[in-house]
Amino acid sequence: MGEPSSVSIVMRDIELSVRIGEHAWEKHDAQRLRLDLTLRFGLRDYNERHGGYVNYDPLRAFVEAMEDRPHTERIETLARDIIAACFELTPAERVELTIMKPDIFPEMKGVGLRYDVARADFST
Repeated sequence: MGEPSSVSIVMRDIELSVRIGEHAWEKHDAQRLRLDLTLRFGLRDYNERHGGYVNYDPLRAFVEAMEDRPHTERIETLARDIIAACFELTPAERVELTIMKPDIFPEMKGVGLRYDVARADFST
């Protein structure tokens, strides 16, 4: 038997200007950050418990407000805060987040992290 049926809210190619990084050159100006975010729900729960609709506007506002945050040293801290907001602001069962710094090194298109986190496994 395969995985249970699901439905996802997908937010792709989110581009932010965020003050982030441990390197000395990263502490002066904001830099581009790219996010892909997927909120996954069990199909039955989405349709029956949530009425076939989950409002993601509060999460979108949270993500946009990240541009106003003070400097953050580590991308892991930012990622943890985004994942926490996903679980606080939506009833998602699982969150997939890719967070990339596209301008960090000239020899690559970007560097970052990819998370795939179940609500049951997440703690702040």
